[in-house]
This record gives sequence, structure tokens and C-alpha cells, in this order.
Amino acid sequence: MEMDINHLWTMIYFALLIICTSRYAGEFCQHLNPCHSESSPRCQNGGSCRVRPGASGGSPSFACDCPLGYSASLCEIRVPAACDSAPCLNGATCRLTSLDTYECDCPPGYTGDECSHEDHCASQPCRNGGRCVADNTTTAGYSCACPPGFTGSRCTEDVVECSSGSGPCHHGRCFNTHGSYTCVCEPGYTGRDCDAEYVPCEPSPCLHDGRCTPLDPLRYECDCPPGYRGQNCEIDIDDCPGHLCQNGATCIDGLNSYTCECPPTFTGTLCEIDVDECALRPLVCQNGATCTNSLGGFSCICVNGWTGPECSVNIDDCAGAACFNGATCIDRVGSFYCKCTPGKTGLLCHLDDACTSNPCHADAICDTSPINGSYTCSCASGYKGLDCSEDIDECEQGSPCEHDGICVNTPGSFACNCSVGFTGPRCETNVNECESHPCRNDGSCLDDPGTFRCVCMPGFTGTQCEVEIDECANNPCLNGGVCHDLINAFRCTCVIGFTGARCQVNIDDCASSPCRNGGTCHDSIAGYTCECPPGYTGMSCETNINDCLSAPCHRGECIDGDNSFTCNCHPGYTGRVCQTQINECESNPCQFGG
Repeated sequence: MEMDINHLWTMIYFALLIICTSRYAGEFCQHLNPCHSESSPRCQNGGSCRVRPGASGGSPSFACDCPLGYSASLCEIRVPAACDSAPCLNGATCRLTSLDTYECDCPPGYTGDECSHEDHCASQPCRNGGRCVADNTTTAGYSCACPPGFTGSRCTEDVVECSSGSGPCHHGRCFNTHGSYTCVCEPGYTGRDCDAEYVPCEPSPCLHDGRCTPLDPLRYECDCPPGYRGQNCEIDIDDCPGHLCQNGATCIDGLNSYTCECPPTFTGTLCEIDVDECALRPLVCQNGATCTNSLGGFSCICVNGWTGPECSVNIDDCAGAACFNGATCIDRVGSFYCKCTPGKTGLLCHLDDACTSNPCHADAICDTSPINGSYTCSCASGYKGLDCSEDIDECEQGSPCEHDGICVNTPGSFACNCSVGFTGPRCETNVNECESHPCRNDGSCLDDPGTFRCVCMPGFTGTQCEVEIDECANNPCLNGGVCHDLINAFRCTCVIGFTGARCQVNIDDCASSPCRNGGTCHDSIAGYTCECPPGYTGMSCETNINDCLSAPCHRGECIDGDNSFTCNCHPGYTGRVCQTQINECESNPCQFGG
């Protein structure tokens, strides 16, 4: 029993999952459906709204599945697609298969990838089963491939197969038919074209599985199965003579048997069983009557006021009625009603009508007692009291005005002064503020209860998307760069020496190795300095320092080098700077005692 109860609760649980109205969503319909909208669809341009469950059972959100050609959160932005150029001609419909591809659905009478060609086959000009083929080489623009038996440009001409001699019939006479021919074979031949010798029983001419026996080269005999007779077993034997169908049933011949077609009141194989009409047709007796079955029929016992075989006739109870004071008798089921003349009342219109003096307040309904002629007042909405003269203050009974509307009592009714965003007799209708298109700069409007909400395009903000966002407000450009505000973007004009989207990158002036002759480059803002090796100077160490400027050579010529010099001494001098005079006599160059 416990398993059955658990199963029942499971069924109830899953039933609850699927009975949410369109306004609600969630496992137990506890959340407002974010896809529901009273006015326009949540997703635009045919987009499909999909509910996304909230995290940890929280409120759900929605997402739009956009059709081809549209994008963005609400499918509000049109994406360039292949159909934008209207490639389909002659009123054809362009159908996107992807953003870059399309197919044309051609109207009747046109064909081709872009429906640019007239379809001459659309009118089905080929007759008798001919196949129409587009053919631009012909004047008509088409040609017909005719089936066997027909010819002509539209397959309307019958081919006379029997025109020459015996035609296709080898051993027989040829008879032309519409689109074909028939051969009547000579004795001893068979086949469509009488081209095969006749062999009895090959194939068997005996129908209905009769057994064929050859008697001689041209004759045969059929042994027919039960229920058939004739030369080829083609005759169905009538099994109805001597049938056993009862109660006026009709015998229907079958295959070696028969069936009985019963009248409506009997059933069974031989119609031997009486039909219980009361069980078969439980409503045959009308107006509450009781049905009683009998052999071959039934009878109805009617309730009071009805008569007839099926109790469908209302008895006229006014025949013996007595309505007083000129009243009109109106027949009812099992009773009658007296329609009184003005000023009279009662079951028989025998009493004076107390309502004649109009004792009830305006719009109230006065009802007279048929027993003693007294009256009662049925008050109209907004009134009470014996004569309905007291006004009901609907505002004191709990405000009928919805959405914080202010209730004001009026005679017999009330009025609601609605808060902003609502309208209707009870302030029950949410005003669709989106109809006035309040969102600017292509913003999308979402109608909410009592207000609206704008989903702004990138680069705009504000209640109505009226404010362009100044992306330069937070000074994104660094190092003295000048910011230029754009829509949903900004552009920085950098000072010399900086680059990057925000001028955040100091240009490395050393990247091009400007320092020559082994100088070391030191980058600076919008420039560089070179630390030159000994012997070089200049902005880029391009100048070799002339070490000969100080005339270091005493008695010789100075030759400049890299951070050095050499002295080419005059004759008679030596040393690094030619400072030493050579004593030529030390080598005793003079001979013979000189």
C-alpha cells in the first residue's frame, strides 16, 4: 500500500509541474514567468523566449533564441543576411538557410535558383502521362517525353500499332486501342503478341486456385475448389438456398458459406438472439422514462407530463387548467403556469399584485409572493434595505481598487482613482507605457507593472536611454593623452613618445639601436641618450674624437686612431711622441777613423 501512495504522490508531483499558467513558472509555479508579456512578445522579430531556471531555486530569467538574421538579447538588432539584397525574383519568397546562403521558394509559373526563368511545364502541357522537360531550344520552351503508345509534341496522338499488316501480333489479329493494342491469337498460340505456342495449363487459366488438367494439345479441364464452378472456376456458387437465417434476416452469399444480415431488433450468427434495446440504447426512452425490453422490441414507461412511444411528447396541462382574471395559461412539463394580467398575481392570478405601487427603489426588482400577494425587493448592485433605498459604501467593505488605487463611493457604485501606470474600472489594467516608444537611441522597451524599463544600446544609459555615456569621464588616456568620446568607445590622441589604446606604452626609442660605435642607449620620454665609449662623441656616438688636436707629437706628424693616436716621427727623432733625438754617432757610422 505504501508503494501505491508513493506512486500516487509522484504522479501528483509531475502533474503539478505541467499545470502552470502562462503567467507563472518554476517547479511549483511559484515564480512569475519572465517570458510572459501582456502586450507584445518578450523577444522581438519572431525570437523564441526560453525560461532559464534561477540559481538555488531563485527567480528564473529568460533568454531569446533568435531566428536567422537577428541578434542581441531581445533579437532587436538586425544582422546583415543574404536575403537583404532581395535576390529572389518574380514575387518569390527568400528563405535563409544560413546568414550567407538562401533558397528561393518560387511562385507557380517560375523556376530556377532565383526564380528568374518562366516554368513552361507548370501548366502540365504534356498529355496521356507524358513527362514535361524544360527545353529552351524550342519555341514553346519545353518538350514532351511520351510514354509508349502516344506521340506528338504534346503526346496527344495515339500510335496506331496495327497500321502495317498484322502489326505486332505474330499469329493473330491486331486491334488498336487508345495508347496500346490487343492481339486475338489463332488456335495454338498465346502471349501478348501471340508469339508463343499454346500449351494447356501453362499458365493455368483456372481461377480461385482451381487445378488445371490438360486433355489434348488445345483443351484442358479445371477442378474447382469448394464454392466455385464454371469452365475456369469463375462462378461463385450461391450458398443461400435452404439458409437458416431467422427472424426475417437477409441471407448474404459468401465463399462456400453465407452470412445473415439481421434486422435492427435481432443479432447472432443466425439472428436468433433478441437485441436488448434498453442496454444497447440507454437513452432511447426520453425525459426520465423507464425502458422495458421485449422480444423484437421495447416499451417506455413515461414520467408525469410526458407521453408517446419514446416519451418525447409533452402533455398539454392547460387543457383542464383554471387561470383567473383573464390570465393566459402556459403549458409546462407536468404542470402549467398562469401569466397574469397587470395588477394580479398568485398561482392562478387570483391575488392583487403588491408590486403595482412600485415600492422598491429604482433599478430594484419587485417580486410578489404567489401565496399571499406580499412583495420582496431584490436590490440592484450597490443598494440594500427592505426597499433597496440604502446606498452600500463599497469602499468600506475592503477597497475594490487594485494596484493602490483610491476608492471613491458613488450612489449605487464606486469609482477608482488609479495610480500612475494603471487604468480600468478597478485599476486592474496595466498601462503599456511602451506604446509611446519612450526609449530613445534605439533602446528596447520592456513593459513592467505600473512602469516601463529601457534596455539601452551599448554606449547609452538613463531611464529612457537619453544619456550618451562619456567614456572620457574617468580620464582613461594616460601620460597626457587627449581623450575623444565616441559612442560606446573612446579614442586617445597620444603625446609624442607614447602609444597604445590608452597611451600607456612609452615608445622605446632605443629599439632601433640608434647609438653607434658600441655606444650604450638609455631610453627617455620622447627621446634617448647615448653613453659613448672612449674616443667617440655626438648624439649617436657617430663622431670619432680627434686625439691629434692637442699636437701630441713633438717632432713628427700625428695620425688619429680610435681613442688613440700614433706619431710618424721626423728623421732623427723617436719615442711615442717623437720626443727623443736619435744620436746617430753611437753606431760609429764614420769609417777609417773618422
